[in-house]
Amino acid sequence: MQNRFRWLGQFLGVLVITGLALGGWFWLEEIDSAAGGDARAPGAGARATPVEVAEAERRSVQDVVRAVGTTRARESVAIVAEVAGRIIEVPVREGQPVEAGEPLFILDHVRQEADLREARAERDDAAAKYRRTAALFENRDVPESQLDERRAALEVAEARVQVARSRLEDRTIRAPFDGVAGLREVSPGAYVEPGAVLTTLDDLSVVRLEFSVPERYLGDLAPGLPVAAHSLGFGDRVFEGVVARISPRVDPVTRSVRVQAEFANDDRRLRPGMFMTARLVLAERDAVMVPEEALLREGADSFVYVIDDDTARRVPVTTGRRIDGRVEVAGGVGDGDAVVVAGLQTVRDGAEVRR
Repeated sequence: MQNRFRWLGQFLGVLVITGLALGGWFWLEEIDSAAGGDARAPGAGARATPVEVAEAERRSVQDVVRAVGTTRARESVAIVAEVAGRIIEVPVREGQPVEAGEPLFILDHVRQEADLREARAERDDAAAKYRRTAALFENRDVPESQLDERRAALEVAEARVQVARSRLEDRTIRAPFDGVAGLREVSPGAYVEPGAVLTTLDDLSVVRLEFSVPERYLGDLAPGLPVAAHSLGFGDRVFEGVVARISPRVDPVTRSVRVQAEFANDDRRLRPGMFMTARLVLAERDAVMVPEEALLREGADSFVYVIDDDTARRVPVTTGRRIDGRVEVAGGVGDGDAVVVAGLQTVRDGAEVRR
């Protein structure tokens, strides 16, 4: 009997709870009807995903390669002694501009001058003998063979004069081209052997900057491209030059190609051996750019969400240059399109969004 009363009590309790729930539901429906449906409006807005957006912009973009390199003189040579001897005179001061053919070092040349005088005397004697023999040959007083001997002797004497003159000229070391004399390695009075380095000579009117460019840019490289270079020794000064030469070979180890740019150096500020950073502009074009925060990556693919009429549309893009917090995109994004920059974790393709 007690079990029957307990079951009846539980059944009555369920009926009461169900009645209360139904009553509450009817009460809410009455409120919603009285409000004309406005109570559902907040609920509908709450279903839209909140996002922050930014506009895509069309900008001018440059394909730029940055590299570091070392400067070289247009022409550079080590001045060496070709013959042994003692230095008796140094006509040029260190760091002084010189012209091609100007004497730099003079070695003792007393013996060479004497040899030249002796060779000239022998040549003059051979020439006189040849002239007398030629006159006799015209009168048939000497055979032709004797005339040939005198002619050969004269030619030998002429050759000896040239050899003696060359040896004398070797005692004066001259500049092979216009340039700037470097620091001397020897002093007047020093005895030098053949091959000894005496000084250097550099043509600084034009300075070359040599640097390496990755192989992937090889198709865009061409002589005449502008190059801007900086040096720590000159602060913010920009040196303007152009690409002059491109190596015909690609380094198989670094997969890069050597490039030489030339810079006018009328004021002689640039020196060989300087470390400089180069900025090479390969091409310039217009491109659509979006904030980097708008970019969504999935593996090797990139996407952005474009907002059309408060609806998110997922657009695949190809990325390019990054400049000042923006990234170049190519695909279905146009100038002025609104792209999502915050809320990417919750937005979905085709979802309703609230800006």
